[in-house]
Amino acid sequence: MQSGKTNPVGLVGLGLMGRGIAACLIAHGFSVVSYNRSHEKAHLAREQIDDTLDELIRRKVLTRAKVRGWWRRFSYVHTPAELAPCPFVIESLREDLKVKRELYDQLEAITAPDAVIASNTSSFPVAQLSEGRKHPERFLVMHWAEPAWITRFMEIVRAPHTSDEAVRRAEEIALACDKEPSILNFDIRGFITNRLMYAFIREACYLVDIGAATPEMVDRSFRNDVGWWAALAGPFRWMDLTGIHSYGAVMEGLLPELSNRKELPKIMQEMMKKGAKGTANRTGFYPYDEKSAKAWEEVWVDFTYDIRNLVKKHEKSLQARSKRRAH
Repeated sequence: MQSGKTNPVGLVGLGLMGRGIAACLIAHGFSVVSYNRSHEKAHLAREQIDDTLDELIRRKVLTRAKVRGWWRRFSYVHTPAELAPCPFVIESLREDLKVKRELYDQLEAITAPDAVIASNTSSFPVAQLSEGRKHPERFLVMHWAEPAWITRFMEIVRAPHTSDEAVRRAEEIALACDKEPSILNFDIRGFITNRLMYAFIREACYLVDIGAATPEMVDRSFRNDVGWWAALAGPFRWMDLTGIHSYGAVMEGLLPELSNRKELPKIMQEMMKKGAKGTANRTGFYPYDEKSAKAWEEVWVDFTYDIRNLVKKHEKSLQARSKRRAH
């Protein structure tokens, strides 16, 4: 049973990410009260939750008994005012500050003063989201990753005015959803993963822009090096395992050569002019038809489950070996 201070969870926004969050919460025993301006998204959400739960059962992550009657824990409301009873509300709207702040105006008018309002933004600082609010102490960022029901990723970001209680309740939800939350020490735009990801994407684009490599070459090298260790180790553990001094020596000489451009890379500008969205509309850095796009999307889900299981397996092995050495 989930804590009364986090259940039911209100959810605003039933786009791709919002539907995934809803599915994750339902799978882990929460009740969800959802709102979206487009009513048809509620139907899509129900379908995705049902498909996701079947998938989790098929892959032996959940038992059917655990989610029997799940639809009684998912409701759709027609106005934000109907989220009033929720002690915790997650906002998963598009990255438009004006739209988000208009929603917060509505939520502040109807929710209890101590109800937590968590944004799934991937870039806006908490201070910017909560500026001028009546109760800024209840605002924080709760950054999820897609697919929300498989990945263990979660970033919780607080501002100086965010209360410890709000952070504790966000962490409670994250842990209940089998996440490994990172709680940032202070508010910073882009958080951890986006700052790291966009740094390497900028360098990848730079290599292509100057003609040093093709997208295929960059992907191949990245997969077969960073992709080989990143799921288990992370950059600091990897330096521990392979020699900190050597990285320092290389970094000293390489840093001046790395891209520090502030404008959007040329290759990204070209893709955006073409309206490229990748497999979603079969236009991207690689050619896709309907079959190949679908195949990549299906393999990506399989791969995500495999990585999750592999990391858990080796984490258990590390814990067991550490215990044996301690004795």
